[in-house]
Amino acid sequence: MSKPKYVIYDGCAIIFSPAITHSTMIPHNQTCEGAGFVNFKTSKDSYGETIIEAVAYGESVSIGIESRGDVDSMILTRQITNSSF
Repeated sequence: MSKPKYVIYDGCAIIFSPAITHSTMIPHNQTCEGAGFVNFKTSKDSYGETIIEAVAYGESVSIGIESRGDVDSMILTRQITNSSF
């Protein structure tokens, strides 16, 4: 099974289909800050609530940018959950 891809530019993340190349998702004249693949996992917060966390990894061959690991994971998680996690 193919993993979802992501790019981050201007501090915003876009998660998209593995059938699309990373370079297609970067708007003209934008600098990509991080790119790669993303997995999702669940965990429990201090209140026992289930939370979703994004885990960024890998790199984009089409634009030559690597994932920034924890930095990208935090941006992706914050954006999909609308939280300050």
